[in-house]
Amino acid sequence: MTLIVGQNILIEKIGCVEIDFAWRSLKSDLNLAIYAVPFSDGKILAEKNIAPNQWPLPKAVSQDKSGRHFTVQFPQLDAKIDRIAFYGFLPENSRYSLKQMSHFQIRVNDLSLGRLAKMDVEAFDDTHKSVLFFEFYKHNNAWKLGYKALPLKTSYLTTLTQLGVSFMTPVAPESPQATSISSHQESEAESDVPLSASNLLDNVELQKGQNLSLSEHFTHCTAITCKLNVVPKIDDLALNVVAINRDNKVNNIKDFLYHENTILRGEGVKLSDAEVSINLDKLPQDVTKIQILVTRRATSKRINSADFIELSVSNTYTDQKMAKYVCETTDKNYNTMVLLNFYRHQQGWSIRAVGQGFSGGLDKIGQRYQFSPPKLRYVAPKASVASNTLQQEIASFEVENKTAVDKYKKLQSLSYLLMGIAALLVLLTFSRILFLPLACLLGGLGWFCFQHASKSLKTIQDERFERLVLNMIKANNYQLTPFDIATHCRVNIERATEMLDSLCDKGLGHTAINREGNIFYDFSSLKNSTY
Repeated sequence: MTLIVGQNILIEKIGCVEIDFAWRSLKSDLNLAIYAVPFSDGKILAEKNIAPNQWPLPKAVSQDKSGRHFTVQFPQLDAKIDRIAFYGFLPENSRYSLKQMSHFQIRVNDLSLGRLAKMDVEAFDDTHKSVLFFEFYKHNNAWKLGYKALPLKTSYLTTLTQLGVSFMTPVAPESPQATSISSHQESEAESDVPLSASNLLDNVELQKGQNLSLSEHFTHCTAITCKLNVVPKIDDLALNVVAINRDNKVNNIKDFLYHENTILRGEGVKLSDAEVSINLDKLPQDVTKIQILVTRRATSKRINSADFIELSVSNTYTDQKMAKYVCETTDKNYNTMVLLNFYRHQQGWSIRAVGQGFSGGLDKIGQRYQFSPPKLRYVAPKASVASNTLQQEIASFEVENKTAVDKYKKLQSLSYLLMGIAALLVLLTFSRILFLPLACLLGGLGWFCFQHASKSLKTIQDERFERLVLNMIKANNYQLTPFDIATHCRVNIERATEMLDSLCDKGLGHTAINREGNIFYDFSSLKNSTY
């Protein structure tokens, strides 16, 4: 079975499994190394103070001298291990990137079950120094295989240190690792709810009032990306950022980020429509708190138009998901809501899930931090040229499709008439044998007209439908689902799926799975094509 990125498969009666890695290197001294990393309850299962050049393999896992062949004896595996992740790392301070690799393939075989899976790893770019290839993990007391192909921008020591490994020679100033998240109060905080450290590697979901120490649990993470997800999408719901000083005030209006002021002084914070990028090292020294909030630009509207709002926090360089805060908004009659606070705490930084709303909007935020926020204006986005073209294409498709249908429906009606006359003549044949040749002629002519009309109608519809779908692919950034097509033109899901599969069979695209586990059709190969 050839897996696609994001796919997971169940392995029944798993026994002795062999894994083979194969690739071509464009550089003789690339020195890519494959590592099997065991986890238990979300933490790496490894001894303290590991020698950087001697990564220990867990019992029942072996690696040959080439470094490309692994054997895992699952029945003899330590019962504590619930996940084995396979990483590829370039040497520390390597001048190369994974872009120098090509034709990368992974094969997984069970000695009793035979071939389990094959994975073809896509190309990398110049920033990728390591990659999480795939993992075996336990789910409901059964082992599964998950294909990740997650490229990372950090190399061996840095990546594993961020995951909690303690090396004999640290790559950065050490910070003690806590066994649990400490509860600490913020100036305007309620009581804290403690979190267990076992959740930290699993994208912990923060509850209102909970704190997460970045300095203790993500020692080397200084670049953070916060992404907003609103369901359903609301056009005038905007992210805002407030930079607050030691006196719990805003220095001036430039420390309030919105759509007309998107970069904080020193470039420590950058704001886009649905994303906030924070570089802790570049934040001004007088800023002690970064507050992230959402606001309806139309002051008369409320946040409860959305079902929920989610803000996810991840490492900018490695894409490691650190935390997320999901806020239910159904009963919230607010215009503005504070989602997260990033604040200085004991020589480091922490995150607090706030979830506090204000019906008075940004004016209440201004009163609290003593500044005058700007009036946010909402201008409905104009339809793009591509969107207009697509709408015209859809309308043209409907008109031309109806014209073609009408034309060939008439030809089909004529064929029915001819075949009907032929049938009548067959009946008259019993009285006069002379009518038999004429009946055969008219029947054959009618059948020919019917076949010609049906084939011509299908050809015209397929050509125009394919042109329509290609335009929709381009307008949707080369990613599409059958549902997108079915909601824009008069075809059902089955017809839309059939057309997308047909384009994939021509080598124009392939199916993929997004982070939410939903299948879509990816046609990125058409971006530079003249098809």
